[in-house]
Amino acid sequence: MINSFLFVIITFVVTRNLPFSTLAPIANFCVLCLVIIGFLHWFKKRDKYIGLAFLLITFLASYSLFFLENDPLLIMRFYIILLSLLCVHFIPFNSLKSLNIVIGLHILQGIVIMAISLYLYSTWEVSSYLPIRHWFLNNGFGDVYTYGNGFFRVQIKGNALIPFFAMVSNFLYLKTQQKKYRFSEAFLLLATLFAGNFMYLIGCGFYYICAFLMQTNYLSKVRGLKNITLLFASILIIPIAVTSAVNVIEKKSTGQVSSIGTRIDQAEVLLSDMSDDVFTVLAGKGLGNTLDVTTSARDYTGNIYFELQGVYFLNQLGFIFLALYILALFYLYSKFIYFNHLGLIYLSYVGYAISNPYILDTNHIIVIITLCLLSRLIRANMLVTGKFSRNVY
Repeated sequence: MINSFLFVIITFVVTRNLPFSTLAPIANFCVLCLVIIGFLHWFKKRDKYIGLAFLLITFLASYSLFFLENDPLLIMRFYIILLSLLCVHFIPFNSLKSLNIVIGLHILQGIVIMAISLYLYSTWEVSSYLPIRHWFLNNGFGDVYTYGNGFFRVQIKGNALIPFFAMVSNFLYLKTQQKKYRFSEAFLLLATLFAGNFMYLIGCGFYYICAFLMQTNYLSKVRGLKNITLLFASILIIPIAVTSAVNVIEKKSTGQVSSIGTRIDQAEVLLSDMSDDVFTVLAGKGLGNTLDVTTSARDYTGNIYFELQGVYFLNQLGFIFLALYILALFYLYSKFIYFNHLGLIYLSYVGYAISNPYILDTNHIIVIITLCLLSRLIRANMLVTGKFSRNVY
């Protein structure tokens, strides 16, 4: 019961950053509680490989504090994040009700971003909306913008897992055939469009193509009319999608201050910072490392959030420690998640999150909890079997 409660509270705070950004410490406290609970469950099992991972992370934190003299608060912050992503695998969640609440919270987030987008469209002109955009930016709520066509993209905090829970809803519908999951899937996909993050669309597209291929054995038995309809729809949709993708890429890559230009600039400064010698390339600059760099694009001094958050962790951990940490996550995936369809959802999330600041953070913790919960529900036969059940794994 307490595990599910903490799960819901963390999700509520993450999705309600607008307007309740002051609630962030509550989420941090709940994450810390989950770390402790997960660690206690690990201690009962005494998994030696994860125990070794705990020791390596603790060694890296100690090295960062006593030898590299990085900021102690930042060291503790990233130490807890790295531990929590391992520990939450061990927490015995088994409440479908809590998962439904979490999906509902993301539907609420979808309502918020749609309302904001429609408000901007109906109230502000393309030539005069900059004051409201700066209000969002200055208050740390995120960004709202348009490419001049009147459609406002609402990229605010709390959006990060909307595509993920659209995919989860799709899985739950295939498994249970309950219409509420079809509704949540459709609504969250619509919210994904309003969020306007190009990588969200790439992640969802990758998921649905692969999920479709995973159902091929079933679909091959369906009468030809449905297959012909799907093929015809694909022929119509793919050129439109490719054209839109090219258009977005052109708009996002016009200069160093563009979205793609910013990512390239960040990758260059983060990789350059860790390239002093072979040791820092392999072992990183330590937990809590910050930059003291200013480029023509922006000032990175003291930053701990980057569009390419994965590269920032590479900067801190180096290639060796990051590779070992990823191996530990793969090991835990094989023990606690391991179903093919859940793995596809995980891979699709990583695919869109890796180029955004949505990975190796609280969002990632929610993802792991959700996938472990779904795996336990499957193994306990607690999901009503639907007609696609033999192929959804």
